[in-house]
Amino acid sequence: MKSVIRTILFTFVVLSLASSCDKWTQPQNLDFHRKTPQQLDPSGYEKYLEGIREYKKSEHKQMFVTMKVYETHPSSQNQHLMAMPDSADFICVTMDGDEIYKSVADEIKQVRESKGTEVLLNVDYAPIYAEWSVLEDQRADEGRPAATDEEIVSFFKSKTQAQLENCTKYGFHGLQVTYVGNRSTHFYQLSQDTYISTIMEFYKNTSGLRLVFRGSARNIVDKEFLAAISHVVIIAGEEKKLNVLVTRLGDAPTDRIIMEVTVPSTDNPEQVGRSAVEAAQWVLEEQNNEKFTPLGLAVSNAYDDYFNKISAFWNIRTAINTMNPSTSEVVPSEDEK
Repeated sequence: MKSVIRTILFTFVVLSLASSCDKWTQPQNLDFHRKTPQQLDPSGYEKYLEGIREYKKSEHKQMFVTMKVYETHPSSQNQHLMAMPDSADFICVTMDGDEIYKSVADEIKQVRESKGTEVLLNVDYAPIYAEWSVLEDQRADEGRPAATDEEIVSFFKSKTQAQLENCTKYGFHGLQVTYVGNRSTHFYQLSQDTYISTIMEFYKNTSGLRLVFRGSARNIVDKEFLAAISHVVIIAGEEKKLNVLVTRLGDAPTDRIIMEVTVPSTDNPEQVGRSAVEAAQWVLEEQNNEKFTPLGLAVSNAYDDYFNKISAFWNIRTAINTMNPSTSEVVPSEDEK
């Protein structure tokens, strides 16, 4: 009898374990995706965005952030416009290629409508000059004569137009015109004049376009262009005496200054020049300067700040709040999202 009971118990245990193991090994659909603030509290998030849009309509010190966009699918969050700091007023886009991946291109309209952020296309003289230099070297190697003025004008006009076409194609809200060259030779004068005049022609024929200048403002002589720009972005680089840089503007307007700095990155963890927070403090210190008016800051490698060890975009967010101490408590903190 005992052996029968033991047999029954053994059979029951085996069947129970088999049943349990079947439940353990049965696949289940688990949601490992972190819910966004919009998913967690749609109405609360919309109120937050409304606060962001109202903030950008108010008088405050502005923040420009620069990022790269690619032809391929984004490989990380910092390659999305919608991932840039919500309180940033302008996103300056540098295209790495001839196209922008569609989902990223769609964010140009989305970030403007949801957050009131303007997206500017960075138009740059440097890559045009680099391409021209290669052709000139080939010309010299082949023993051909130097290019004529007509060839220089034709080349720089067509290459500038090619960059400008992306503004219309993707619906950018404005242009950031970058020029860090000089006028020391006839070639530089001619190529710069062609570059700027081509941009001005496009600007005049495009309604509602914002025009921002970045670079060596003292070397720009087109007064019509200088009068049209809403901001003058000064590249600080390694220079820590920011007031010195403002004295090098030439005929450019001094009442619309944006100081551009960098943030540390994974590849270059050491700060170069003034930090974003230090530059933000400079903006506050000089806001009543009678010789110039700092309107805010720009961060040329904003995408690197996404990987900040403290929190995403810590340097940029801290700089925004430093420049706008009276509104930082009114505008919802991005850490609260």
